[in-house]
Amino acid sequence: MSTLVVIGYDDQFKAEEVRLSLMKMQKDYLIDLEDAVVAVKDQKGKVRLHQAVNVTAAGAVSGGFWGTLVGMLFLNPLLGMAVGPPQERFPAPSRMSASMTNL
Repeated sequence: MSTLVVIGYDDQFKAEEVRLSLMKMQKDYLIDLEDAVVAVKDQKGKVRLHQAVNVTAAGAVSGGFWGTLVGMLFLNPLLGMAVGPPQERFPAPSRMSASMTNL
């Protein structure tokens, strides 16, 4: 079961310091941390998120792995069956000319 904990700080650097402390505690197996985010609101009111884990890159790597695995399992055998038999029935011109000269 996951628990969401939100802690507010007035200073961005204090929040970053606490996040680093949490990461050290995770390396020592004291806590189980899925992600830690520092949200900073700038002068214009725009909120920026500084995440410990880059979820975009993690999703791309995971999607690439599963896409490759599914493609290798399901699409390559079908492609091989579709392309293989026509090549046997219709040989390449270089093979035909070599076989014609041997006659």
